[in-house]
Amino acid sequence: MWPRKRSQRPPQRLQPELDDWPLIRALTHLEAQIAAQGNNLAECNDRGALTYPIEQALRDPGEDWDRRMHRLLIFTTLPDAHVLAGQWRAWNPASADAMLLQAFADITRARAGGAGSDLGATVSLCRDAAELAPADPAPWVGLLSYYRLLRAPWALVHPIWTAVKTRDPWNREAHWQMLHYVSPEECGSNVLTVQFTDSVVASAPSSSPVAALSLTASLNRYRRALAAGGITALTARRHWDQPHERVLVDQALATWPQPGFLKHAAALADLNLLAYVLTKAARVRDAWPVFEATAAIATSWPWELDGDPLKEVREWHSRALRTRNQR
Repeated sequence: MWPRKRSQRPPQRLQPELDDWPLIRALTHLEAQIAAQGNNLAECNDRGALTYPIEQALRDPGEDWDRRMHRLLIFTTLPDAHVLAGQWRAWNPASADAMLLQAFADITRARAGGAGSDLGATVSLCRDAAELAPADPAPWVGLLSYYRLLRAPWALVHPIWTAVKTRDPWNREAHWQMLHYVSPEECGSNVLTVQFTDSVVASAPSSSPVAALSLTASLNRYRRALAAGGITALTARRHWDQPHERVLVDQALATWPQPGFLKHAAALADLNLLAYVLTKAARVRDAWPVFEATAAIATSWPWELDGDPLKEVREWHSRALRTRNQR
């Protein structure tokens, strides 16, 4: 975790890599190499040099699975991730990380393009990576994401979930995949979602990488009420006034913005979530210390739920700053 300075500046861009400066440097170096190749990326002969920034960025955290997972997820969203993974595997077919980049890139593309995408090799890639790197939870997170995409039955999902938890009990990405899986929109229900989040909260440390799971579930319930239309939508704003939801937000507000409390790789993403929720709860004054703690780093989600994410976060940042200055 790198030290952050609190900032009153508005975000200048969306920054999915957050405050992971080695990752930012790796992406900058990689983008320069890709640009130098022009439209001939797939024909690059120096394949090892091209993928080296990814290889190094995934190797450097060692067994800091949280940091590795964050970096892997960012790399797999690159437009050329699929090509890069193919090249990496061509010159180093025994690389577990190359397999994971390929698998996650395929899943990301499939999710963007719909369930009809071909993912026939994804399971093999994940299982081969798991054999090569038995302690790494990432291959099992990949399988979890794959089976969620297929809406697979719990009998198939459960052993995968157990394998992740055995290796990394508070793996953020795995918990977010499960939160979607047990939702009423996918393979679960409201009751199952509550049971799942309650079971996690009962045992997870308050500053763990899954600290924002319950607040994310709460926001999902709020959005579900808005989407329902009619009276349910009209009364959705009261969601944040309910005692349970207010306590949930108050607890996060009291701890998350404090220096050093949240140490996981996606901490700034969680702070963006909290700032957004406070604006929806009409608590703009309370949102200011959270905006300060984000160090002017903005994420697409959840701001994109209301329109252009950068425009939204900058507007609410300005409103929160005005309320702070009126004190």
